[in-house]
Amino acid sequence: MSQPLIIAIDGPSGAGKSTLGRMLARELGLLYIDTGSMYRAVALAVIESTINESDDVAVGSLASRIDIDLAGDPDSLRVTLEGDDVTDRIRDEDVTQMSSIISTIPAVRRAMVQRQRELGQRGAVLNGRDIGTVVFPNADIKFFLDAAPEERAERRLAEEREHNTNATYEQTFADILERDRRDTTRADSPLVVADDAIVIDSSGQPIEKVFERMMNTVHEKGRK
Repeated sequence: MSQPLIIAIDGPSGAGKSTLGRMLARELGLLYIDTGSMYRAVALAVIESTINESDDVAVGSLASRIDIDLAGDPDSLRVTLEGDDVTDRIRDEDVTQMSSIISTIPAVRRAMVQRQRELGQRGAVLNGRDIGTVVFPNADIKFFLDAAPEERAERRLAEEREHNTNATYEQTFADILERDRRDTTRADSPLVVADDAIVIDSSGQPIEKVFERMMNTVHEKGRK
């Protein structure tokens, strides 16, 4: 019996990880794990608690206790927190901001890494910022997606306007740059390119073209 296939997709915010991750998982019949949604669920739990987000110990303890689950096919992934469907709520602006803060806490990252490893054991496409370096350093295939920050801000703005009609390009661009700074400079699991990752810059490329390149890589790796 062959080992389950694990595909890691890392990269900064707005690089296309979620869209392409879903497309790959659907095409390959694999579980899709959007790790960002898991951090957003922790952020929501913090918001709904009496815990201060600057209390690393309390936030880390909460992250290790709460029940987060991902279910459904790649195109209709549902996220539950303590049994409640929070798929739409975790896309709200307050959760986005809180997620950016709590995701830098080492204890939170350790708790999420453990859960991601458990979920991915059956074979999965996972996207995030430390999948190929920390969560699954021995992943079968590792991609690192990137794009110009201006283009990433445009993509993120389109997503945000589905939940916040007042979102502006200027604010989204500023948020992208700040998130990049936090992701690349945090002490625990910073965003870096894994040594064996295939780097793809999707600037100016249609999503279908990037997907085709990724699928070609999967087929080539499968033949080795």
